[in-house]
Amino acid sequence: MTLTIPANDHGRIRVFELPVPLSDTLRDKDPAALMQAFGVAALDPDYVDIFDLSALENMSLAQFVKHGYDIEPDTADLRALDGVSGGVALIMSRASGGHALSLTLAPGLRHVTTLGDKASLNVAPPLKSDAAEGLIPDPPAKDPPSNAAMSGRIATIALIVLFALVGLMIWVGG
Repeated sequence: MTLTIPANDHGRIRVFELPVPLSDTLRDKDPAALMQAFGVAALDPDYVDIFDLSALENMSLAQFVKHGYDIEPDTADLRALDGVSGGVALIMSRASGGHALSLTLAPGLRHVTTLGDKASLNVAPPLKSDAAEGLIPDPPAKDPPSNAAMSGRIATIALIVLFALVGLMIWVGG
């Protein structure tokens, strides 16, 4: 069976049933084991979860998906998830790295369901307008200080000098 993950896929989880016992290399998400199981080497193992359902103890797979991934399975998904036993692989949309991937499942693997909304990320086309080709001008040069500002600065310096001179005279005379 071949299953395609589109390039613009976002926020979905594909659930696969795996035969048990799970090999240690597949459980550890070894790239060679993922390639053998799913027929593609480009899966990012950070976005693939593989485990045995017995590890969930008293929690169902539907509850795990709801609480662990914040995805509410619908009625059809609940029925499909309840029929899973043994090993499970959860492949998130981000495992494809934003590229379209075709998964070719190894014998014994079964696609159970795809969870999540059918949302996709679409990039807006580039703008085709003369206004979009404009340049942002440099900020205007700062105006030189006015005559009044310069006069105020000179007066301030003169007052400081006079204050220092008066202080010196008082100190010498005292």
